[in-house]
Amino acid sequence: MSTSPSAPAGFRPLSQYRVALCLIAVAAMIIVIALLFLLAHQRTTGLLSQNLHTVFWYFDVGREYNMATWYNSGLWLLLGVLAAMFAVTGSARRRSWWLLAVVALFASVDEYLEVHERLDVPGNLIAEHLPVTIGFSWVLLGAPIALVIVLLLLRLVLSLPSRARNGLFLGGALFLAGAVAVETLNGRILVGNDGIVNNAYIYSTMLEELLEMSGIAVAFASVLSLIQRDPVARVLRLDPAVLPDVSRSQEPAGRR
Repeated sequence: MSTSPSAPAGFRPLSQYRVALCLIAVAAMIIVIALLFLLAHQRTTGLLSQNLHTVFWYFDVGREYNMATWYNSGLWLLLGVLAAMFAVTGSARRRSWWLLAVVALFASVDEYLEVHERLDVPGNLIAEHLPVTIGFSWVLLGAPIALVIVLLLLRLVLSLPSRARNGLFLGGALFLAGAVAVETLNGRILVGNDGIVNNAYIYSTMLEELLEMSGIAVAFASVLSLIQRDPVARVLRLDPAVLPDVSRSQEPAGRR
């Protein structure tokens, strides 16, 4: 891959919208399969019902260690690897790219192992002093942590071309809408039903995970669009906008 801003003309960004739509379509398909087999399981009995529930379990976004978890974790992994690639190929704001890579790779592990739910312990201590009941108390610490990460990455995002910048803002908004807003609603549903999982909770969890996976997909596609391709020469390069200002860095010290 060429990283020179003086590469030949004819370069175009890799398709941001096509990649995002394809990844979101896969996420939606996983949820649709889960929903169909859930409804079939609830409307049948005996061995057939058990077999249908087994298939539902493989795609249930509310569980871990299945296809849904594998896909969600994989999206984070792709984003983390891509961010690390930008960090090691001489992009500007390398520290921010490394931060994004670390956050995404940790999120990939967290998605599979539910590390964030360990925040329930200190979260419960905070929740005891609140006037309202919080279903998932980890949100009380998770939301501030997410805000700090967003602020640390803000300069990087604002420095990117508009297509990637707007895509990352959209992806972040979708993800936080699911991970914080809908997750909080899920907690309230669970508390209101005495901790028993009902259809309302299952459907709301499906919405939450669709928003999260869509957000990650949009973010990944947005970062991917910073790679350009010349279809004639069949050469890839990084978008010159994400590279250091070479002309400025080569100026004599007295002229800076």
